[in-house]
Amino acid sequence: MEKQVYIYSVDTSAFFTLKERLLRKEINRAKLNNEKDKVKELETSFRAVIDSNVNLKRNLNPNSLSINNKVSLFESSLTRTLGLLENQTYEDVIIVETHYYSVFDSLVENGFTLNGEEYVPFTASAGQIRTKKTVFMKKETWEKVKLTLMCGLTEERINNHFDTGKNNKRLYGVSINKYLAYLALCSSATDLWGKFNIDRSIVVEDFETSINTTVDFVDDVKYTVRRRKMDVPICHTDGCGMILPKKSKKAFMVRLPWVKGLLVPFPYDKFVGEHNRIVADIYGKKHDIIKDKIEVIFTKSQFKMWKYYQSWDEYKSLYKKYNCHASVTNTEEDELSSARLCYQMLQTLTLISEEELDQLVSATRNDIQETVSNPDEMLNLLGATKGKFEDKNNLQQSLYIYPELLLDPHVKTKLKEAKASLMRKVYTGKIKVDGCYTFIAPDLYAFCEYLFNGNKNPRGLLLDGEVSCVSIPDSERVDCLRSPHLYKEHAVRSNVVDDVTRKWFVSKSVHTSIHDPISKILMFDCDGDKVTVSNDKTLVKVAERNMEGIVPLYYDMKKAPAEKISRDSIKKNLKRAFSGNIGIISNDITKLWNSDSVDVDLVKIRTMENNFEIDAAKTNYKPVRPKHIKTMFKPFNKMKMPHFFTYEKYRLKPQDRKNKKAKRITESWSNTTTVNRLKNMFPDVRIRFKSVSDMYEFDYRTLMSQSRGKDEMYDAVLNKYRDLNDTKWMLSSRQKSGDINNTDHLPVYVYIRNELLQIHSDPYFVTDVLIEYLYNGSNSGYKTTLWSSFGDIIVDNLKKNLVSRIKLCERCNTVIDNNRKKSNNSKKYCEACGKIVDNEKKKERNLTYRNKNNKKSETKIG
Repeated sequence: MEKQVYIYSVDTSAFFTLKERLLRKEINRAKLNNEKDKVKELETSFRAVIDSNVNLKRNLNPNSLSINNKVSLFESSLTRTLGLLENQTYEDVIIVETHYYSVFDSLVENGFTLNGEEYVPFTASAGQIRTKKTVFMKKETWEKVKLTLMCGLTEERINNHFDTGKNNKRLYGVSINKYLAYLALCSSATDLWGKFNIDRSIVVEDFETSINTTVDFVDDVKYTVRRRKMDVPICHTDGCGMILPKKSKKAFMVRLPWVKGLLVPFPYDKFVGEHNRIVADIYGKKHDIIKDKIEVIFTKSQFKMWKYYQSWDEYKSLYKKYNCHASVTNTEEDELSSARLCYQMLQTLTLISEEELDQLVSATRNDIQETVSNPDEMLNLLGATKGKFEDKNNLQQSLYIYPELLLDPHVKTKLKEAKASLMRKVYTGKIKVDGCYTFIAPDLYAFCEYLFNGNKNPRGLLLDGEVSCVSIPDSERVDCLRSPHLYKEHAVRSNVVDDVTRKWFVSKSVHTSIHDPISKILMFDCDGDKVTVSNDKTLVKVAERNMEGIVPLYYDMKKAPAEKISRDSIKKNLKRAFSGNIGIISNDITKLWNSDSVDVDLVKIRTMENNFEIDAAKTNYKPVRPKHIKTMFKPFNKMKMPHFFTYEKYRLKPQDRKNKKAKRITESWSNTTTVNRLKNMFPDVRIRFKSVSDMYEFDYRTLMSQSRGKDEMYDAVLNKYRDLNDTKWMLSSRQKSGDINNTDHLPVYVYIRNELLQIHSDPYFVTDVLIEYLYNGSNSGYKTTLWSSFGDIIVDNLKKNLVSRIKLCERCNTVIDNNRKKSNNSKKYCEACGKIVDNEKKKERNLTYRNKNNKKSETKIG
């Protein structure tokens, strides 16, 4: 998912009328002069003006479409449907951040215009809702693509559908925020699933059972916590479907119009070979899995708008009619990420000795020592060694090819920043432990027993208290963990890996038992949730001790009411969603866990409130605290965050954004809760750059295509570069740019590249000039502009200059291996090209086989 396009993201101030803009200027001037009474008076006038303009169709100020309001959008179903080309800027879609609700009301109710073009509200994803953002689309564009993005559905058809509620009341329409979230799936960063054949897929009922287990029932009205044994309904396949291993041996997340979830490889064709192979879809139509060549089985929970179609056949017909397509994302890695803890997981381990904590962090401490002294580990810290070459940014690719770059002052600066970030992370609980990080999936053998054999209480392959993850040895005890982790949510289980599980559980996912209420402990579903599975013996021992007497929390969650889609309903539901604040609740729970005396019942209550807060945008329901509960929480309201939060990445509150030096206020280091003890366990260490200079010798000319003589053009390029580099802060995008992985595609650097190429059209010439200046002239420690604007040219130069020490894919020229060290890599192609070549060879073999058979038939006939 390297391909990106650029769109604009503005806030509601970009839609002010002339009078509103003048009033804002007056307010800002009064603030500068510290005229508080005048500010108050002007603010009142300003609010009255924007409130009076609620019925106005506003215009987007074209001056707002500046480079600092550009954001990048990864390739997605939306960009493919709109036909947006890589690295181009488009105005078909515009993101609007809400600062003024009166302006927002006007924009949703009436749309807005830009250069005479009308825009209408399109959607808002869950992530955008959290930041009060809404996506608008050019009306003309929406009319062209809506049937493709909605797979033939219309707002009218959705509004005419009804469910029967209480007292036989007809509930028309859909849950508005769910509808918007499902529509927003098309904007998820995805790759095209070109080989998907919808005619070889079906949708079946989910697999749900009840487990009789002990829970702490938290009453959302009385705010009481009562331990009781009860039947707990669990949808085991919530968000999970199956794909035949011959189509994919890896689990991955899938996107189709209104379809979202995880597909896990499972050989159900072998299962039905021994059992019944006829299955009914959710509309009652029966399918022969073998005869119909079914390759993908979706579940009802994945098909979000199933009730608005008459049949799966109708959906397939509309899918093809409107040229819809399938997409994939987040495919299981070849090498799973290592297991890491976070502060939430550690802070609930309240019973842990100093010796145990020291043992738990020892692997991380050793890794840090190795990182600051071993050049290979330095490369790893910068992201240059692991993962696919094509997924790295230009600097990382260059470091992989030419590790001598570690001696570049710019890379040294990056390394120091990465090391400082690493230390802040470990101080806040990001600790490496044995284990892996992988998808979580149900026991699909049990699902097939239910689906094909009609067994409503199947045994499955896993018993209560068992999980199966092939990446962990058989019979080991594991701690299963998921973020967010609010209550005590350490699920310690026994790992089962034997010949039977290897046969049926094909992927590296961790599979859970259908007899186990583990999903109520970790609060997961199976639509792509990932969990940490750790067999670290110290962690498991401590977790088991801390989980003694702990049972899952359970509450009576509400359902989202349906209503008709309209501008008014979209406006009201989005505003309701904007008011949610999950972060405050999570922080309150952190305060509780890090107080001197932990009130576990208050943690249970706050966790309950958190879950209702998450669903409030959809259900229109939030529990109301009784007075006595408010009193119990009062001491925590003004309590500061624990000391370790000093090192946690701080996102400024809206009121603090102008104060760049604003910091989170935390408690002094007065208590020794689990996470607060970490800093003393990690002594500060310095990077040993001498270990790099002992191993490598850096020559900046290796980065160049050729040496360039100084002339007028040379000076012109340099002068333009200095101007652009000095003023780039004025062009800074709203997009986050602190991470080493994402600066290559920031709009400001695309702009700088284009501006320099206006001076000289040859990017190799420009790059050579900048390298000569930055490496031989100033030898600056800051070369982000060079690497983010022309890093691809440097990578190309390195491939040519160091051709003898790297191995390139014979098909696409990407780097397969770096032969600095002895390697037995005999591959000719990268993974992607290897698959293409294998398929081509397979086609050739099949064609040869058919030709031989045809010749034999002709001979016999003759």
